[in-house]
Amino acid sequence: MKQTRKKIAAFRPENVLERSMEKANRYGFDFFGFPVFELVDRKEALKEIKDVFDDRVDMVVFTSLNGVKKSFSICEGEFDLKNKLSDVNVGAIGPVTRKELEKRGVRVDFMPEGYNAKGLMKLLDERRGLENKNIVFLRSAEGGRGILEFLSGKGAFVKDIAVYKMEIKDSEREKRLFSDFVRYKPDYIIFTSSLTFKTFSELVDRFGMREKKIVEVLEHAKIVAIGDLTAETISEGGVKVDLVAEKSTFEDVLKQIKREISEFSHLSSGWPQKCSNNK
Repeated sequence: MKQTRKKIAAFRPENVLERSMEKANRYGFDFFGFPVFELVDRKEALKEIKDVFDDRVDMVVFTSLNGVKKSFSICEGEFDLKNKLSDVNVGAIGPVTRKELEKRGVRVDFMPEGYNAKGLMKLLDERRGLENKNIVFLRSAEGGRGILEFLSGKGAFVKDIAVYKMEIKDSEREKRLFSDFVRYKPDYIIFTSSLTFKTFSELVDRFGMREKKIVEVLEHAKIVAIGDLTAETISEGGVKVDLVAEKSTFEDVLKQIKREISEFSHLSSGWPQKCSNNK
């Protein structure tokens, strides 16, 4: 009997949706995805970037692929960011972020093993010598405060520059996509960040779907979170997390789901029921 492909759903930025579908197909999954928000450049960040480099900068940290792209987009034709970065220590969270910087000719000096704020804290704490260092973050307006407070507590001077912000997409198109998502009834739902889950919940309320079949969809699917912080946010929202991805790249998440399915197939000849997960 031919095994049906497991269905996964994810809420991804528009610019990576096609690539996400290709990767899902490569790993043998059926894929449904759409963006719940769009990322908008903060043009006013250009002056902040120029001003901060007028003073001494010891370290610049990029926390995401989008942070790199938006920073260079804002500075293009106005400020030679690549040249300025050649004189400072550059940090990247995650291999995708590092690869984007290297593609632009920027040397990456450090990357934490854990692709999140906690991993960065651990790495910088081990390096020591943070006192009186001028550290700049180029990232989303929705970035967490924990890493900034940690560095300030170590005596560093931290400048957090929001190079882009999030705007929720709640048009009729998104409402139709939500209805399609409910009908799709995925086996796995992937939340790539706390922000993604919060936006998802907000849209469920805006579209008046809280009491409808969206609950059944969440109960049917296995919920996958990228990172402990995302998992905590989902749990606080009253949804049980079944799998916490160890690494932050979408492909690593697909690999982890594939491994889990393989392990279950060895334990049982049938697909495990949701009740076995106490959901």
